[in-house]
Amino acid sequence: MLTGATAAAELGLGLLAGDVVEAYIEGGRFEEISQEYHLQPSRETNVVLRRVRDFAATWPLAPKTPLLAIALDLSEDPDPRVRELGASLLDRIDP
Repeated sequence: MLTGATAAAELGLGLLAGDVVEAYIEGGRFEEISQEYHLQPSRETNVVLRRVRDFAATWPLAPKTPLLAIALDLSEDPDPRVRELGASLLDRIDP
């Protein structure tokens, strides 16, 4: 499930994802996905996989994570502009 700047770009929230892909994956699939896409650790990261134990029971499977998770991920980004968007989204989301 896409998250962070990748999901924000897809939702038209004013960010360009560039060449970075951010996504949540079930932890048990990490090795499978890493091998399938030949992912390697790098200092110049262009893929960020956030492992979760099992989100399928609480989040419906979809191409993007819920907006609240996207906003939280954006608010923790090292880029100040991205953090600002995350904080703005968090302010607008009604729990």
